[in-house]
Amino acid sequence: MGNSVKHHPSLSLLEQFCDGSLTPEVALLVATHLDFCPHCQRLSKDIEADLACSFAAAPVAASQDDWLSMMQQVLAEAETTAKPVTPSTDPVVTNLEVGGHQFELPRALQRLSSKRSKWLTLGGIATARLPSGEPHHISLLFIDKNTAVPQHTHRGLEMTLVLAGEMVDEQGRYVPGDLIINTPDDTHTPRNVSDDPCLCLSVLSAPLQFKQGMTRLLNPLQRFFY
Repeated sequence: MGNSVKHHPSLSLLEQFCDGSLTPEVALLVATHLDFCPHCQRLSKDIEADLACSFAAAPVAASQDDWLSMMQQVLAEAETTAKPVTPSTDPVVTNLEVGGHQFELPRALQRLSSKRSKWLTLGGIATARLPSGEPHHISLLFIDKNTAVPQHTHRGLEMTLVLAGEMVDEQGRYVPGDLIINTPDDTHTPRNVSDDPCLCLSVLSAPLQFKQGMTRLLNPLQRFFY
């Protein structure tokens, strides 16, 4: 899945991914980006190394006796409460079919994709929710060839990762691995202008708000995307 990725997570977002402070949905989005992007893979390894060094250099507040006592208690509890680890039974899905097209899935999505909801289709656009909590909702987004998502703004954060095909909007062109982040200050019209379908992974913290003409009538149906 080698691509010329040009749109990356910020350094701050990568740091939060490495220290485990992101929500699961955003963390999955970043992990999927890493499947495409050797540059961010190297950055993440450097960040993890820095975190490990900082942890190792941090002073231990408790005395050695307190430390040993705590470790003995942890080990004792582990012996009494340990349960056998059962391997995941979720199937590994390496390919996804939608709209009569086959897509190869990146490694980060290969187990979770089997838990997606039923595809909802509106014209040349289809969405399928993946398991998620609040406030972030995560979905697969299919955009057929020569199809546009109606112009919209955002009531919250929108993070879109291109998985296959390509997409354009008023800010540029995006290929597999590119991560696009929009806020309530952004209005755009994502379009697939190629002859190949586009598949994306989308994380939203609030519904979209459609802006133009008759598409404003879609606002009551905004949970189609959210």
